[in-house]
Amino acid sequence: MKILIISMEVWRNDNNGGNVLTNIFDGFEAEYAQIYCSAGTPDNDICKNYFQMTDGMAIQNILHRKQIGRKISLTDSGEADGNSNKEDSVIRKVKKLGSFEIFRVAREVVWGLSDYQNDSVKAFVNAFDPDIIFAPCYGVTYMLSLTRYVAGMINKPVISYISDDFYTLRQFSLSPVFWGNRFVIRHFVRKTWNYYSLIYTMTSAQRQAMSKLGRPIKILKKSGNFAQLRPDYVVDFPIKIVYGGSVYADRWKTLCYLAEAIKKMNSKGGKFALDIYTANKIPEKAMKILNNGYDSKVHKPVAFDELMNIYKHSDIALHVESFDLKNRLNVRMSFSTKIIDCMDSGCAVMAICDKKQGGYTYLKENDIALCADSRKGILELLSQIAGQPGILKDYQRKAIMFGRKNHLHENILKSIKTDFCLIAGRNKTKGGYGITEI
Repeated sequence: MKILIISMEVWRNDNNGGNVLTNIFDGFEAEYAQIYCSAGTPDNDICKNYFQMTDGMAIQNILHRKQIGRKISLTDSGEADGNSNKEDSVIRKVKKLGSFEIFRVAREVVWGLSDYQNDSVKAFVNAFDPDIIFAPCYGVTYMLSLTRYVAGMINKPVISYISDDFYTLRQFSLSPVFWGNRFVIRHFVRKTWNYYSLIYTMTSAQRQAMSKLGRPIKILKKSGNFAQLRPDYVVDFPIKIVYGGSVYADRWKTLCYLAEAIKKMNSKGGKFALDIYTANKIPEKAMKILNNGYDSKVHKPVAFDELMNIYKHSDIALHVESFDLKNRLNVRMSFSTKIIDCMDSGCAVMAICDKKQGGYTYLKENDIALCADSRKGILELLSQIAGQPGILKDYQRKAIMFGRKNHLHENILKSIKTDFCLIAGRNKTKGGYGITEI
């Protein structure tokens, strides 16, 4: 089977989007190619052939009529890496000129004015001649248009994946730019949705909301190996809490609440220590709280494998989301892939976020994490753990055993293979965009 992947992210195991692709397709024996629309050099053991388009290429196309896109193989990584870093710097500077929403709209305009549906893309797709397309559904109009262009060109079925809520109107913003852009995105999502033979999501709430658009949609759980059961684990103070990942969308505020609660607990002796690994910039005032050198420390980001090794020598793997209204609504139907990494870490899992958030609900209902759904609840949870440290071993085991039952990679991979083979097979016998139910 030949699978063409159309995604924004470069396929690297050390970024979230690339890690998700690897998690889905690792062990799925097929021939792969990827079209991606960002800077960066691929780094994975699954896919060898790529077609890259970037913001910088789109700008050059508008200004100088240079054709967008180039083929890349992993053997070309040195050249691609040099160009990619330069463009990353330019885009970061542009983003500082205005709000995030204005930047998003400006990027949409740039791509809309450029010729990214060109002969080079067509030649790459036709040369690969895929049996099926895997194209995540983004809240980005040019990515949705690109999916329709490629699917219509070769008349092959598309399987999609949606993780964030960029469609419903249950959001909070006072920005007219936000709402104008959201209605445009909704139109493009509806237009593209009919091209999908199957859509994956990670939460039942999103499945219910998006099923109204009328295509087959099912839950796809991120998988893991869950081999890190630690029978000889003994709790020792200070209890080490590790957070690895992004701190945007005001997650840093929740981390500050935790660090302040830890400081209170440590006033009576060293009970807890928080270590944060992130690539994101943290506001200066927050850094004074999060990086005081004793209760909490901020570190440079580490590769996924190194983070998993850090977890092995820690007590609690942490997941957080913001408590403010805008971000609560934005992530309410999301399920962070970091949650499964935390469950697979061998640590007890701690979740601090709104009780209606999809990931929190999953952890709480299945009793596989230590949970706090308010600022006040953080201190209460820490007090409980300090008074009953043996509870950490209980929750380590709960997370691993639940993961083996519900998120084991070999079982989820088998289900994915069945879906892809079924849809690709039906397309060969019936033509068109595949199935109407699964």
